Amino acid sequence: MIHHSVLVGTLCALASPFAVAAEPKPEWMSEGPYVDESTLSLELPMEYVAGKVFVEVEVGGAPRRFLFDTGSPSMMSRDLAAQLELEAVDKRQGRDSHGAIVETDIVQADLTIGGTTFHKVPIFAADFPHTAQCLFDGVLGSELLPLCAWQIDVPDSVLRCSTEPARLDHLGGATKLPLHDFGYPHAPILDVRFASKATSKALFDTGSPEYVAISPADLQGASRNRGVGRTVPGTGSLGGSLGGPAPDAEQRLVELKSFGIGDMPPGRVGAVLRESAPSLVGAAFLEHFVVTLDAKHSVAYFDRYRDGPLVRPSFGFGLSFEQDVAVSLVWDGSPAAEAGLRVGDRVTVINGEPTEASCDGIRSAMRAMSGGGTIELEWEGGAATLVREQAFGD
Repeated sequence: MIHHSVLVGTLCALASPFAVAAEPKPEWMSEGPYVDESTLSLELPMEYVAGKVFVEVEVGGAPRRFLFDTGSPSMMSRDLAAQLELEAVDKRQGRDSHGAIVETDIVQADLTIGGTTFHKVPIFAADFPHTAQCLFDGVLGSELLPLCAWQIDVPDSVLRCSTEPARLDHLGGATKLPLHDFGYPHAPILDVRFASKATSKALFDTGSPEYVAISPADLQGASRNRGVGRTVPGTGSLGGSLGGPAPDAEQRLVELKSFGIGDMPPGRVGAVLRESAPSLVGAAFLEHFVVTLDAKHSVAYFDRYRDGPLVRPSFGFGLSFEQDVAVSLVWDGSPAAEAGLRVGDRVTVINGEPTEASCDGIRSAMRAMSGGGTIELEWEGGAATLVREQAFGD
């Protein structure tokens, strides 16, 4: 079967396209972040769950769970900022990744990461959606990337930061790629190609759980140059952002036949169609590569540790958690579709456990959706055991 599944609503995308004027720069942009040490070499445990990277960050004298998101500026919930008595130094208005207008405060905080304090980190304080509040307190974002070389090592469950990247492992045999930085918030940009004559730039976004989320313009270029294979339609929402859930719409999952990053050999990759530019290279690549981002020297390293198709096997549906646990996305022809699941169906039991939209219920559903090869569901009007299948076949 040809299908794909995302855990919609369980982790809300907080990637922020907020535009900040280059001139004149506000003071908070130039005051931080900074560290007292001239050299850095730190590592901290990380947890990779459902295509997301979580780390512990100390702020306000207490450890907090943060999402490491290279596609977003640093953020925290407005509730946490108030609890820490952080005063707003600025306000911003912009559009989230789904086009909704969002207003945020800018605060500054000292974050202790792996024993090192990063001073005056500019942080967007916003109203986090319910699901995000259940899973993390803040976002560790891209404005920290220029301070050191960041290495994301899923096999060892470690996030490293070093001002002497030559001392890091996983560089000697890695593919070395150009890394572009177009200014605050210093999001990491890679050269990509979707076909032999279809090249572009993409944001390396650990906040996206996909292999690739392709923009409409890049999909058109790939199609014109015969870089697109099979396409699977779907119905529903691909997730939420700061402005709330994305509206239900027709969705597309596409097979990119010869996708490549920089000079890496091209290969087949599964991609979802996103609403706008830029295209994203997502966290699913961390399941195959130890990735090092060295913004200071404008280079990224991809060290492959696991082979296999860059297409995620799935059950073919997603969930949202508002007042109830409900189906938010179904891909045509998937096990979920064949079992009769439809967008809006209220799911009542997952793997024998009653569902609820509480924080414990959200975490339980996340583990079930990202766990083994089968999942048992009961919903109002039906029940089925779904088997995870490889998208686009072998």
